[in-house]
Amino acid sequence: MMRIIWRMLGAAWRSTAGLLAVVLIGAALVMGVWIGRAPIREAKHAAEDKAASEQAAAGGVQEYTCSMHPQVRLRDPKAKCPICFMDLIPVVEGPAGGGERTLVLSEAAVTLGEIQTAPVARLFPAAQVRMVGRVDFDETRRAMIAARFPARVDTLYVNYTGVGVEKGHPLAEVYSPELIAAQEELRQAAAAVKAVSEGSAMVLESTRATLRAAREKLRLWGLTGEQIGAIEESGQMQERLTIHAPIGGIVVNKPVVEGMYVQTGEAIYEIADLSLVWVRLEAFESQVSMLRFGQEVVFTTEAYSGEEFRGRIAFIDPVVSPEMRTVKVRVNVPNADGRLKPGMFVRSVVRARLAGDGRIVADEMAGRWISPMHPEIIKDQPGTCDVCGMALVSAEELGYVTDVSAIDPPLVIPATAALITGRRAVVYVRLAGKDAPTFEGREVALGQRAGDWYLVREGLREGEEVVVHGAFKIDSSMQIAAKPSMMSGEAAAAGGGHAHGATPRATGAAHPPIPETMLRSLKPLYGAYLTAQEALAEDDLETFGFAMEDLARAVEGVALQGVFGETLGVWRRINTRLKAGMEQAKGATTLASARIAFGTLSSAVIELTERIGHVGGVALVRAHCPMAFDNRGADWLQIGIEINNPYFGASMLRCGEIKTRHEPREGDGR
Repeated sequence: MMRIIWRMLGAAWRSTAGLLAVVLIGAALVMGVWIGRAPIREAKHAAEDKAASEQAAAGGVQEYTCSMHPQVRLRDPKAKCPICFMDLIPVVEGPAGGGERTLVLSEAAVTLGEIQTAPVARLFPAAQVRMVGRVDFDETRRAMIAARFPARVDTLYVNYTGVGVEKGHPLAEVYSPELIAAQEELRQAAAAVKAVSEGSAMVLESTRATLRAAREKLRLWGLTGEQIGAIEESGQMQERLTIHAPIGGIVVNKPVVEGMYVQTGEAIYEIADLSLVWVRLEAFESQVSMLRFGQEVVFTTEAYSGEEFRGRIAFIDPVVSPEMRTVKVRVNVPNADGRLKPGMFVRSVVRARLAGDGRIVADEMAGRWISPMHPEIIKDQPGTCDVCGMALVSAEELGYVTDVSAIDPPLVIPATAALITGRRAVVYVRLAGKDAPTFEGREVALGQRAGDWYLVREGLREGEEVVVHGAFKIDSSMQIAAKPSMMSGEAAAAGGGHAHGATPRATGAAHPPIPETMLRSLKPLYGAYLTAQEALAEDDLETFGFAMEDLARAVEGVALQGVFGETLGVWRRINTRLKAGMEQAKGATTLASARIAFGTLSSAVIELTERIGHVGGVALVRAHCPMAFDNRGADWLQIGIEINNPYFGASMLRCGEIKTRHEPREGDGR
């Protein structure tokens, strides 16, 4: 018995000793890590103390900022960011000498930031004007065959539409008592002239006048000279008249059937010659300056994928459509093989090189003369048009530059160099002659965009280097260095940093005219989106799900009557993205997945606001959270300027900044 007790006590002692050994080993490890990290902590504090001492030695006060919100400036090193509650870091002034709009970087920073520059140059930029439209009949090559007297349609030789006919081809045969009466008048007039051939001159002239009138009446009714002559000679009248095709082409309309009675002026056939067709295009106001009479247009159709057709601009409407804000452009296109059919949808492009004064550079038009009515008629010397007989005009009279050596090319910059902020354009210029890379922000006045280039009106000189890649990084670095952002205009110049929680910048964007029915139908869409935004800000997944159901119904209920052209294309693109976001939301079972779907929806609704607008009397503001989605950042729309972050909810409800303010459209949809 005692042996058993001693064995139990020995086992308990061994177990206790083992546990004690583990505890002692763990304590030793913790102390080792703490002692090992001491030099790191001391080095960190030493660096901060050194930065603070250098700042103090320079005569300044050490400030602390947030790495995510550099506009925060506090003097207490133990304070937290009031926006995201992160620890603050000391503000260390770098080599950012110069004025408020300049930034000095090291060569290493330029390399790491992938900042690239290109020279301001003089050249004739090439632009592509893209338009859409449809094939149509050439109005000058259509003929209407109408009844010239009351008649009954006895026979239709062409009894369905779409048939091709040649000029002079018999179309129909009609019977008319009035036709018989007119022929009788001709026969009697001819007999009277023979009877009085030896009578008085006055009577002879009167009877001859009656004969001429009878002949003219039948000629106007469609009888040929041979038919009229045969009636006079033989005295036999035709009971029926055959109607012939006045032109060759396709029968596009046949409103009558056999046995039908028609009155004077009623249509019997309509024929269209499709050997030459029109292509009607729609150009936006911003494109009109790059279009000229006689320019070549290249277009494609759905029917002949990959095949290009060509024509020339024959007419540019002098009036802008008040509904669509577009200008109608007509192109003459040869169609000898008849493959282009009226109604076909086309996508076209016009390639133009721009001169600084608004004219179009066209070396190939040097010494050429063009018909002012038929641009396909181009000759190497003055003369007249082969079609209409009008005098040809020189290419220079139509707005072309044919001798580039006579003018200076315009000043241009790559399109990627310009940061467009509403009505302002900003570029960053790398200053020459500096020891370290120095960049200066500068406002410039830009002209027309031509492809990958912008024409420069003022603000730059030839040879200056502008940043074409990395301009946003430079702007962000200026904000971190407590310098004003060039993107924020006068407000930033006055105070610097972000406009966090301040009055947002109005977009100033001009919306195209939109049918009131569409604007009204968008109200439920905006309402459902804002409900979803508020629900995520409150971490309410259930309400978010209800909002998605409302959004789906609102998207399907958008009225598109009277919506055409670019506006329709914009809506279709937005609609696709909205449906993608709603599809993501269907499977959202967590707040994290719901917020991913909301990000997709927000990008679509923001574009909807910027391109089409909203109504209802309440302004929408665009907010941005730089920490959303693993610091990639994301935007959203909300009402009011107090941040309600839907991407973090209660954990960082006020994290974010207001970017822009979108006012409701005035006078629309109220």
